[in-house]
Amino acid sequence: MLETRRRAELTVTAVLLGLSLLVAAVATHDAWRRVGQPSPGHAIMENLLVVVGGGERGILQPFDKVVALNGRVLTSAADLTAEVQRHPPGTVLHYLVARGHQLMEIDVATRTVTLQWFRRFVVEALIPGLLFLVLGGAVMFLKPGAGESRIFFAFCLISAATTILYPDLHTTHRFTTLMLATWALTPNALAHLALRFPEKRGIARRHPWLVPLLWAEGAVAAAALPLTFFWRSLALPMFVAACWGVALIALIVSLARTARRGSTPLARQRAKFLAVGFAVSFLFPVLGTAAEILFWIGVPYLNQSWRLNLVFPLVVAYAIVRYNLFDIGAVLRLGAIYSAATVLVTLLYAGSLTGINVAFSMLDMSVSPLVPAGLVSLLVVALLNPVYQRTQRLVDRAFFRQRYDAQQTVERLASAMTTVLELPRIGGLIRHTVDELFHPVTTTLLVSDDGTRGYRALDERGARVAADSPLLRGLARYRGPLNRGRLSEDPALADLSGACLAAMEHLGADLVVPIVFHDRITALLILGPKRSGAAYTTEDLRLLRLLLDQSAVALENARAFTALQVALRRVEILESVRASLSKFVPRAVQSLIEEAPEAPALAKRDVDVSVLFVDIAGYTRLSERLDSERVNRLVERYFGAFLDEIVQYGGDVNETAGDGLMVIFQDPSESRHAEAAVSTACAIVRRTREINAEDVALPEPITLHVGVNSGVAAVGATKIEGTAGTRWTYTASGSVTNVAARLAGVGEDDAVHIGPETRRRLGDGFVVEDMGEQRLKNVEEPVRVFRVLEGGAFVSVVNS
Repeated sequence: MLETRRRAELTVTAVLLGLSLLVAAVATHDAWRRVGQPSPGHAIMENLLVVVGGGERGILQPFDKVVALNGRVLTSAADLTAEVQRHPPGTVLHYLVARGHQLMEIDVATRTVTLQWFRRFVVEALIPGLLFLVLGGAVMFLKPGAGESRIFFAFCLISAATTILYPDLHTTHRFTTLMLATWALTPNALAHLALRFPEKRGIARRHPWLVPLLWAEGAVAAAALPLTFFWRSLALPMFVAACWGVALIALIVSLARTARRGSTPLARQRAKFLAVGFAVSFLFPVLGTAAEILFWIGVPYLNQSWRLNLVFPLVVAYAIVRYNLFDIGAVLRLGAIYSAATVLVTLLYAGSLTGINVAFSMLDMSVSPLVPAGLVSLLVVALLNPVYQRTQRLVDRAFFRQRYDAQQTVERLASAMTTVLELPRIGGLIRHTVDELFHPVTTTLLVSDDGTRGYRALDERGARVAADSPLLRGLARYRGPLNRGRLSEDPALADLSGACLAAMEHLGADLVVPIVFHDRITALLILGPKRSGAAYTTEDLRLLRLLLDQSAVALENARAFTALQVALRRVEILESVRASLSKFVPRAVQSLIEEAPEAPALAKRDVDVSVLFVDIAGYTRLSERLDSERVNRLVERYFGAFLDEIVQYGGDVNETAGDGLMVIFQDPSESRHAEAAVSTACAIVRRTREINAEDVALPEPITLHVGVNSGVAAVGATKIEGTAGTRWTYTASGSVTNVAARLAGVGEDDAVHIGPETRRRLGDGFVVEDMGEQRLKNVEEPVRVFRVLEGGAFVSVVNS
C-alpha cells in the first residue's frame, strides 16, 4: 500500500515537473520572439494596468490605467500592442492614463526589444525558476512520502512558476491566468512551511484541520483572482499581497524560533540557515511588491532586489551539504546531474531554435513559430536520455567518488559471498562492509532462530530479539528500514512508535534494517549512530537495501548448501554412469532412456529401417601375418574412421564382431534413412582407400565387403537368459537384417551391395548398376542386387 502511494506520488511529481518545464519552454520561446520587436516602453498587464513588482514603468506608477493611445480608446492589451507595432521603434506615442480619479496625458517613445533584455530574462527569471524546479524535484524524488518534502515541493513549484512567468505578465500575456493563480497560492505555501518545516509545530498537531482549511482558502483565491483581475478589481490582489507578506514574516519568525529552541542541535542549525535564506532572498522583494500593491507606490530598486532569489537555492544547498537537509549525498548527486543535464538541454534547445530560425530567415521562408519549436522538441526528446546517462556517469566519477567507491565495495562483497557458504563468515563480511561504508558505532547481525522464532546475534554480544517484540511487528508492517524519524513521522506506525523506540534504545540502535527473502524476514541488521554524528540518509538506506538483498541470497544459500552438495554428487554419479554406458549403448537407446527414464520404450516393435553391414575382407589372413597388437591398432584405426562417417549420417552401431560392423539407420522418412545408409557405405569405402594410401607398411591393402538393405524389421531389446544371468541387447532382427548381412558377401572387394527396396528409395544422386537376381546364402528366394558407381570404380550400392 505504501509503495503504491509512493509510486502515485512520484508519478504526479513527474507530471507536474514536466508541465512546468513545458510552460518554461513556451515562455522562453515567447521571450525570444520579442527580440527585435517594438515595445511600448513601459510594462502593461493584460487588463491595461501598469505592472507591479519592479517591472519597467518609466514615469508611470503601479496600477495606473492606460485609457487611450494616440486618441484611440483601448479595450485590451492586444489593441495597445497592435498600435505600437504599427509604428517604427522610437516613435513617440501619446497616452491617456488614469491615476486614481485623475486623467493625465504623457508621451512615451517606443523601444526595440534587445538581446540584452532576453539575457536578463534568462538570468533573472528562467535560471532561478529552473533551480527551484530542480531543488523541489530532487527533494521529492529522494524523500517521497514525507510531509516536509511535499510542502517544500509545492513551494518550489509555485516559486518557479511566478518567477518564470512574471515577464509574461506584462509582455506577451499568454500565461496571465496561470501566473495569477499560482501567485495566489504563495501565501498558503509559506504559511504551511511555517507550520511544518523543519519541525512540525504544536498548533498543527493540535489542530490538524488548519492545513486543509489553509489550502481551501488558497484554492478559492486562485480561482477568483484571475476573474477579478480582468474586472480591474484590486481588493482581492491587495488581500493576497497582505497575506503574502504576513506569511513570509511568520515563516521567518517560526524558523528563528526553531533555531533557538529546536529539539536537536541538527534541527536548530537547519532552521538557522533556512531563516537566513528566506530573509535574504525574499523579505525585501516580497514586502516591497506587497507595498506597491497595497499603497500603489513605486518601491526603489525593487526589480534589482528580486535577483536575490538566487540566494535561496544556494543557502538550501549549503544546508544540504553541511546539515544533511533532505539527505545530503543523494540530493547533491541528483541535483548536480539534473542541473548539468538541464543546462545542456537548455543550451541545446536555445541554440537549435536560434539556428533553425536564422536558417528560415536566410531562406526567406515564412513558417509558423510552432515548426521550429516542434523540430527542436523532437531533437531534445531524442537526446535527453543519452545526455542524462552520460552526465550521471561523469558526475559520479568526478564529484561523488565516495558513492562510486561504495558501489565498488558492494560489488566486492557480492563477489566474496559467492565463494563463502559458512554463516559466521558471511556475517563477518556483511559487518565489515557496513563498517567500511557507514562507520556506525556498533554493527550487529541477527539471524532467525527456528527454535524460538526470534532472532539471535552472530557475534559475541549475544543480542536477541524475541518473537513477540514490537520491533518485529513494526518491520512486518513497514517492510523497510526503521529509524527514529520514520517511527515518529509515519502515521501507519503511530500505535507502535513508543514500544519500537524503547526496543531500539535497548539494542543501542539508530537504524534497524530487515533482510528479506521471499517475503520472509530472515535476518536483522542493527546499526548504532554514525561516528560522525550525521544521520542516515535516503541514499544510505538504498545502498543498505541493495547490500542486504544480495546478502539475503547468500544467507539462504548457506542453509541450502548441504542439500545442494548431496544433489550435485548424485548428478555427478549419474553423469559418470551415463558417460560410461554411452560407450556400449547405441544412441537410439540413450535417447529412449532420456525421454522416459522411468519406463523407456525398449520393447521390440516393427520399424522401417536401413541396415548396413561392413566386413573387413581377409581379416583371418591378416591376423595370421601380423601380431595381435598390430591387428588391433589397424582395426581401431579403420573402425574409428568408419565411426566418424556413421555418426555424421545418423547411424547407430549395433554390433561389432572383430572384423565386422552392424549399423542401423532410422528416420521418419524411409528414403532419407536409405540414402543415409548408402552414403555412409560409400564414405566408408572412400576412407578405407585413403587410409590404405597413407599406410604403405601394410602387407596388402585392406578391402571391405559392404551390404545395405531396407525395410521393416523388429527393433528393440532382446533378452538373453542363461544360468549365469540375464543380458539385454538392442538390435534389429528379421529378413531385412539377414539379407543385408548376405549382401555384404556378394561380388568383389570394396563393393557396396544393396537390395531392391533400398534401390527403390534412393534418389538421382547415385549411379546404380543392376547386377541381376542372385541367390544368397540361407535366403530362399533369389534377390535382385544393385551396386553404385563412384568415380569410375565399382562401389557396390544396392538400389532397386
